[in-house]
Amino acid sequence: MNPIVFREIRGSMTRFDPITPEWVTKCSDGNLTYSELAEILSGHGLSIDHVVHDPERVFQNTFYADYENALYRLLILDRAYLEGSGAYDLTNFSKAAKDGNPFLIKKQWDALYTISVPMPMLIYDFQKRMRDIEPENVFDVWYGIYKRIDYSNGMWEAETIEYVFSHAPEMPKPEVGENGLVTIYRGMGDWSQPADTAISWSTHPGNAIWFANRFGRGTHLAIADVSPEDIVAYFPEFVNENEVIVRPNTVKNIRFEDMLPADQDNFIKLVALALPEYQFYGRQTAKFGYKDESVFEYHGVKHILRVLLLSLIYFNNSNDELTRADKNMLVYFSLLHDVGRTNDDKDDEHGTASVDAILNRNLRVKDLRLTAKEYFITHLIIQYHSKDDAEGIAAIQSQSRLSVAEKTHAIKLYQICKDMDGLDRVRFNGLDYRMLRTDFARKLPLIAGCLLEENMLEALHFFDEDGDADV
Repeated sequence: MNPIVFREIRGSMTRFDPITPEWVTKCSDGNLTYSELAEILSGHGLSIDHVVHDPERVFQNTFYADYENALYRLLILDRAYLEGSGAYDLTNFSKAAKDGNPFLIKKQWDALYTISVPMPMLIYDFQKRMRDIEPENVFDVWYGIYKRIDYSNGMWEAETIEYVFSHAPEMPKPEVGENGLVTIYRGMGDWSQPADTAISWSTHPGNAIWFANRFGRGTHLAIADVSPEDIVAYFPEFVNENEVIVRPNTVKNIRFEDMLPADQDNFIKLVALALPEYQFYGRQTAKFGYKDESVFEYHGVKHILRVLLLSLIYFNNSNDELTRADKNMLVYFSLLHDVGRTNDDKDDEHGTASVDAILNRNLRVKDLRLTAKEYFITHLIIQYHSKDDAEGIAAIQSQSRLSVAEKTHAIKLYQICKDMDGLDRVRFNGLDYRMLRTDFARKLPLIAGCLLEENMLEALHFFDEDGDADV
C-alpha cells in the first residue's frame, strides 16, 4: 500500500477547519458548490455548520462532525455521488441521527469509539469528551484508541496525557535491573515520534524490531532506561508486544543499536549487487517443490527467497573474508535448507529430512559449482541448522575428514547460515537480534523486515535474460 495512503488511513486528522467554498470547489473539481452542498445536506435534515475538513490530508479529509451528539460521517464532495448512492447513505445517517447515538446515550464508550467515530476523528472526539467518561474507565478507553491509531501526528495534548495517566489502574511492573531501572526498546521508522518524547516502548527487543519493520521502512532500534515509578502501564507477553507505557520525557540513557536503516537509498545500495544472482538462483526454487506462503505458512518459497537475498547481501556487503566457494555454499544452503520440512511447527529434525530429500531426489542447483568436500560441509550445515548451536558445532568438530582449518571455517559458515535463516524470523515477531552470531547479521534486522514488504517473486523478473533491468 502507498505509505501516504496508509498513514492517513491509520492516522489522525490534525485540523478540523470549518468547510469553505474554496475547499468544496477544490475537492469536487468544480462540479459542486458550497451552496449546493448546503442544500443537499439540508434536504437530509443535516447542517453544513457541522462539516469540518483537514486541508493537509489527501484522503478522508472532510467529515460531517456533530460532536455534541457523536454523529460522524465521511463526506465525499462529488455531486454525482451525493445525488446518487451517497444520497441513500445520507438518508440512513439522517434517520439514525434523529434518535441520537445509542452508544453515547448509554455511555458504551468502547462501542462508541469502535463503531461510531471514524479513525481520523478519534482523538478529536476523545479529547473533548474525556472528562465525561468515568474516571475508572478513562485510561482503558484511551488505550483502546491509542492502540488503533498508528500515527497520532502529535495530536495528543499534554493535558490529555496527564489526565488519562493520572487515572491509570495499578498494574504489575516489569523486572528492574541492578541499577534499579527498567531497560526498554523502541522500533522506529521515518514517521515515528522522537525517542525522548515517545510514550510507547517494549521490554523485549523482538517486539520492538517487529514494530520497526511493521511498515517496511524501519530506521532505528532505540534502547533506553526508565524508572519503575514512571511506568504507567505494562502489558506483558509477546501477544501484547510486552508494551510499556511511560510518562512523557522520562526515559533515560537513550542509545541506538548499530543497525542498517531500511530507507530507500540504503536498501537499494545493499540489494543492487545481489539482484542478478538472486534472480538467476531464485528462479530455480520452482523445481524444489516449495509451497506458496499464506498467513499460516511461514516456510514456503518466499522464506527461501528472503534467506537467499539476505545471504547474497551478506556476501557482498559484510567485508567478511569469504570466497566465491563460500558464496556458492551460502546459496546452496539458502535454496535447500527447508526442502524436507513438512510443517510450520518447531521441528528440530527438518534439517536431517532436508539432507535426505536432497540426496534421495538428487537435487542440484544449476551452474553452482561445489567440490565433494564443499557439498559435504554444506549438507552438514543444513542437517544441523535446525539444532542447537552447540550440537551443530560439536558435529562439525567431530568430522575426521576435515582439517582443523576446515572445521573452523565450516563453523563460521554454519553461524552465517543460521543467522541468515534466523533473520527472517521477523516475519512472525520472533527475532531476538541479540541471539545472532555474526556482527554483520546484527546490522540487518531492519533490512530483513523491509524484505517482508517486497514482492519476492516479482523481483525475480526485475532483470531480463540479457541482464538489463525491466522497466
